[in-house]
Amino acid sequence: MEDAPDKLTADVRTTEELNALLADIEEASRWVYKGGGKPLGEKLSGKVSEGFRQKLAKLEGSGALPSSAKEMSDFLKNLEKTLEKTPVLKLKLAFLPKAELLDKLSDWVRKQAGKRVFFDIEVKEDIIGGCIFEYEGEYRDYTLGAKLESVLEQEIRRVT
Repeated sequence: MEDAPDKLTADVRTTEELNALLADIEEASRWVYKGGGKPLGEKLSGKVSEGFRQKLAKLEGSGALPSSAKEMSDFLKNLEKTLEKTPVLKLKLAFLPKAELLDKLSDWVRKQAGKRVFFDIEVKEDIIGGCIFEYEGEYRDYTLGAKLESVLEQEIRRVT
């Protein structure tokens, strides 16, 4: 069961994806004790996103998830708590990043910060290039616009 949470959450990178997953977990929690002795993955058909349901069913089939309803309920509660405690990195970009870029950013942040984060992405078309990070109270502006502004200020000071 060690890697079951990772397998259920591996493709979740943004707060939008996180909120959808949390809704699926909440719905799954409601069905743990309903529907008789069927596996939870079967009970959830049409109730949660199909991707989540399939991952859950696959993990159940491989024995990677708890078999008792009580243990499954505890597992889902703990997963939800863990996800809600995961830090959020606010990321402002000029464009909406594709999954491939989010994967690379996620890996990079995990290496730099030593932990997983979820991205709260804001698209700001006035950003010429680069990005703005906000993480744990720190703000960093790595945009081309900020660099140009700095150079312009230096040139104005030099000329005046």
